[in-house]
Amino acid sequence: MREAMSATLSALPRRFQEDRAELLAMLQRGAILRRTPTQPVLSRDGTSHRWMLDTLSVTLTPRGAELAGRCLLELLKRFDGRQLATYGLTAVPILQSCVLQSEGRYRGLLVRKERKAHGSLKLIEGPVDVSEPVVLIDDSVSSGMSMEEACARLEEAGLRVEGGVCLVRFGWHGGFAAMQERGYHFEAVYDIWDDFMAHMEDEYKPPPNPTKCFPEFEWADERAPEGLHPAALARLAVAEVLKSGRLPRAPRSLDAEYDASGGAWVSLRSRKDVHVRPAREGFWHFPGEARGTTAEDLLMAVLLTAKQLPAGREGLELLEQSGVAVTFFRELERCTVGQLDNERYGIVVRSLERPAQMGGALPRMPGIVGEWEQFQHARRKNAGLLSFEPFEIYRHEVVKLIEPGADWQPTGVPLATTPWHEDGEVCGPLTERARDLVISQLFGREETAAPLEYEKRLDDRARLEGLDSVYLTVYINGRLRGCMGGNTSAAALDEDLKRLARAALEDARFGEGGAAAGTGAADADEVAVSVSLLFDPLVIGECSAEDVVRYFRHGHQALMAYQGERVGLLLPFVASMFNLDPVGFAREVLIKAGLNEPPFCWCRFGCATWLADARGVHKLVGGFPQAPEPSEELGELLARRARLHTEYLLRNQKPDGSLYTDYDPFQHRLYEGADLPRTAYAAWVLARAARVLGGEELRAAADRAVKHLLSAANENTDGLWLEATGHSLSVAELSFLLLALCEKDGDDAAARLDTARRAAATLWDCVTLPHGRVRTHRAEESAAEEYQDYFPGQALLALAAGAEANVCEADREKLERGFIYYRHRFRYRRGFGQVSWYTQAFARWWRVTRDARFAEFVFEIVDWLLTYQQEKTGAFVSDHQPETPGYMTAVYLEAVATASNLAATLDDERRRRTYTRAFERGLRFLDRLVIQTRDASVLPGAPYAFGALRRAIHYSEVRTDFVQHALSAVLEGYELGADAPAPLFTSFGESPEALSSNTN
Repeated sequence: MREAMSATLSALPRRFQEDRAELLAMLQRGAILRRTPTQPVLSRDGTSHRWMLDTLSVTLTPRGAELAGRCLLELLKRFDGRQLATYGLTAVPILQSCVLQSEGRYRGLLVRKERKAHGSLKLIEGPVDVSEPVVLIDDSVSSGMSMEEACARLEEAGLRVEGGVCLVRFGWHGGFAAMQERGYHFEAVYDIWDDFMAHMEDEYKPPPNPTKCFPEFEWADERAPEGLHPAALARLAVAEVLKSGRLPRAPRSLDAEYDASGGAWVSLRSRKDVHVRPAREGFWHFPGEARGTTAEDLLMAVLLTAKQLPAGREGLELLEQSGVAVTFFRELERCTVGQLDNERYGIVVRSLERPAQMGGALPRMPGIVGEWEQFQHARRKNAGLLSFEPFEIYRHEVVKLIEPGADWQPTGVPLATTPWHEDGEVCGPLTERARDLVISQLFGREETAAPLEYEKRLDDRARLEGLDSVYLTVYINGRLRGCMGGNTSAAALDEDLKRLARAALEDARFGEGGAAAGTGAADADEVAVSVSLLFDPLVIGECSAEDVVRYFRHGHQALMAYQGERVGLLLPFVASMFNLDPVGFAREVLIKAGLNEPPFCWCRFGCATWLADARGVHKLVGGFPQAPEPSEELGELLARRARLHTEYLLRNQKPDGSLYTDYDPFQHRLYEGADLPRTAYAAWVLARAARVLGGEELRAAADRAVKHLLSAANENTDGLWLEATGHSLSVAELSFLLLALCEKDGDDAAARLDTARRAAATLWDCVTLPHGRVRTHRAEESAAEEYQDYFPGQALLALAAGAEANVCEADREKLERGFIYYRHRFRYRRGFGQVSWYTQAFARWWRVTRDARFAEFVFEIVDWLLTYQQEKTGAFVSDHQPETPGYMTAVYLEAVATASNLAATLDDERRRRTYTRAFERGLRFLDRLVIQTRDASVLPGAPYAFGALRRAIHYSEVRTDFVQHALSAVLEGYELGADAPAPLFTSFGESPEALSSNTN
C-alpha cells in the first residue's frame, strides 16, 4: 500500500479493516474481467487490454453493495459534504448503498452525461442543495476524465465539489493526482498496484527501492585483499568488473571501521579536470531494509558504477585517468524540513505515493545555499516530485573517502574542522592589523598592532592554506571610502595589507584620498576596515551568466569573469549591498569585466570577510556584522524589539499619515510608493502598538494613519471602499481599516464607529453564499485566484474584530460556510500565504463564538507550520520568498504567537510551551536581520536605519511592511512575555526630511 494512503487507512477502525479485507477478497475473485476470444476488453481509445476491473460484478450483489457502502461511509466521515453524487452507471449501486446505510446523513444526486431529452430535461437528478458541498462517488479513478466531467457539470449548476471517494484508484500519478492538484479532497479504499496487481502472477512488480536494482553478475572465485582503503578496494573491483565481468568477493575487513548503514556510492573524477565525472552510482538503505557488511555494500556500489563505464580497454583507460572516491551514508533518519542542515547532512526525499520516485542532495553543494534549496534540489530536480505530492525526508551523515593523492571538489561533505578563514583567532589579528594600518596612514600615527608573521607559525590553521588574494575595504562614518585587492600569500600578507591600505585610502571611485580631513574622519573610532580573504580558486570554464549560478554559492563565494585581458571580480557581500539575486550578481560581474559577448570564462573563490571597528572584530555575513544570538529573556527581547521597530515606523511616517515604502540602507535612500493595503496594514499595526505600548507619539501616529485612510473612503451602492489612483479596490485595505478602527476611539469616536459599521457591512457582503467564498475585489476581473490565500483571512479577521467590538453582528451562516470553505482550502490547496491570516482570523472568531472547531483549525495550521522551522536557527523556510529564510519568519511568528495565546486561554500547557518556544526561537533569528547599533560602522545613515528588518541574510532591502509584520509579531507576543517591560521610546536618527535629496 502506498505510504500516504496506507497511513490514512490504517488509522480507521477495526470494523473498517475487516470490511475492507472481505470486500477486497470478493473483488479479487469476481471483479477481474480477463480478455478471451469471446470477451473483448477495450479502453476508451479502442486499444485492447488483457484484463479490466469490473466492480459491478461485486457491487450489484447484496453483500458486495453492503461492504462497498460501509467502506466508503467510513471515508466520507472525513468530508464536510452530506450530498453525494455519481456520474454514469458503475457507481450507482455504491451511492445507493451509502445513502441507505447512512441513517439519513446523506442524500444522492445522479449526474447525466447528456441532458434528458424529454420530461424534466434535467442534467442532475435528485434533490439539489446548492449550499451543501458535494462529494463524488465512483467505483474507480483512472484517467480522471469522468470525475472532471462530473465536477464541471456540478459546478456549472452552482454546487461546490468538495472532492470524491472511490473503491479503487489506478495508481496516484494520473487522474487521482490531477484532482488533488486542483484542490479536491480525494480518497480511495484500494490501490490497483498494491491491492490487485501485486497479487497477480503475470503483472510487473516494481521494486520497493529502485536504487538497489543490481544487474546480473558473477562473483569471482577470490576475495579482495584484506585491509584496503575503501577507494583502493573500489578501484580494484571496478578494474576487475571491466576486465572479466566478475565482481571480487568482499574482504572480511577494510583498513578501518566504516558505517554504511544508509548506503554507499562510488565516484570517478578525471585527474585532468575535476569537473568531469565519468561515472558515479550507488544506492540508499532505507530503515528496515536488509543490507550486507560495509565491504559488501561497497562492492555492490562498484557494480552499479562500473556499468556506467565502457567495457574492456576503453573503460580501463578511463579508470586509469580518474581518481576514485567512496561515499558512505550513515543511517537514514526520518525528519522534517525544519530539521535539515545543509552544512552537516545529506538528504533523501521520497514520494509517499510513488515510492520509486526519490532523489537526494549532499551537503554544501555548489549553487545550493541553504536548506530550502537543498530540499528543492532533492525533491523537484532529482526525485521529480510534483509540487503537491506528499513526501518523506531522510537526513544522513556523510563520509567521503578520497583516494590518496587525488584532487577532489571540497563540496558534498560537511566541514570536518573549523577552517582557518572561519577562525576568529586566526582572522581577528589579521583584521585588526589591517585597521591599524589604515588608521596609521590616515592620521599619521604610529602602528600599534604587531606585524603578521604567519609563515613563521607552526599552527596549521595559521598557514592560510589555499589563500589566493586579499581585498581591503575602508569605511568612514559608515560610508565606503575605498576598496583594493590583489594576489597574496601568507608570507607576503603583512606587506600586501600595507600596500592595500594606502591604495584604498587613495581610491578615487569613492572620494578624495589622503589626509583625514579629506575623508571626513574626526577620530579613529569612525574608521572600520574589512578584509576579504579569497581562497581555493576553482576554474568553472565557459558558460552563461544564467548557467554559472549552478557552480557557486550565492552570498558565500566570490565570482570572477574573464575573456582575454578583461577581468572582473565581485566579492559576495556586493550582492547584499545591491540586492542582487544569483543571476543578477553574475551579470554584474560581466559588467565589471566589460564583457558583452560570449564566451564568458568563470572562476569562483571561497571568500570570508572580517570587519574590525571600534567595537572589535566581527565576521561579515551578507555585508553586515554577524551578531551573536540575543541573550535577554523573552520579555526584555520583546521590549527592545518593540522600541526598535516602532521608532523606525515613526521615522518613516509622512505628515499626511502615509509611510515611505522602501529604504536602501547601504545607499541611505528612501523610496516612495503607493500601496494602499500596506498603508492600511500600517494603520492597524500603529493602532495596536498605541494600545499595547502606550505613548502619545504612537497614538498621534496611529491617528494620522487612520485619517489618511478615511480620506480615501468612498461609499456608493455596493458599499464602502478605499480608493486610490491605480489601485484595484479590494477587501484588504478595508479589512485593515476596520481592524484599526476597532483598536482605538479617538476624538471623533462616533464618526469612526459609523465608518467601522459601514466597512463591516461591505465585508460581510463580500462573503458570498452559498459557499462562503470571499470576493476579494470590488471588480471580479481583478480577483486572481492567488488572492484567496491572503485577503479572505484578512476580511474574516476584521469581521471577528468588529463582532468582538460590537461594531457588527456575526452572520452565522456566512461564518460557517466561510470556515468550511477555507479550512478545505488549507487542507487540500495548501500554501504558506494562508498561514498567518487564517490563524489570526479563526483564533479571533474562537474568542467571539467559543466554537472548538476554530481553535482546532488554528492548531492544525501552526502544527504544520512548525515542521518548517529550522532546528539550527529558529527561522522558517518556505517557498513564500525566494531567498528563504528571511523576513517571512516575522509573518509566521504572528501565527505562532496567536496560537500560543489561544493555547494558554484553553489551558493547553503542552501546546503553549511548544508554541512559545518556537516563537522565541524565531524572534531570536530575526534579530540577525534587524539593523542595530552593531551595524553602524558599515552603513552611511545608520541611526535612521535602526529597527529596520532586512529581507534576508544576504540581502539588505528594507520594506516598511517587513517592519510592520515584525512589530505585529512582537505585539502578539507581548502576552507570552508577561514580564515584558514597557519600552522606553527615544527620538533619535535623521528625519525623512534629512533624506529628501536621496528620496526617489
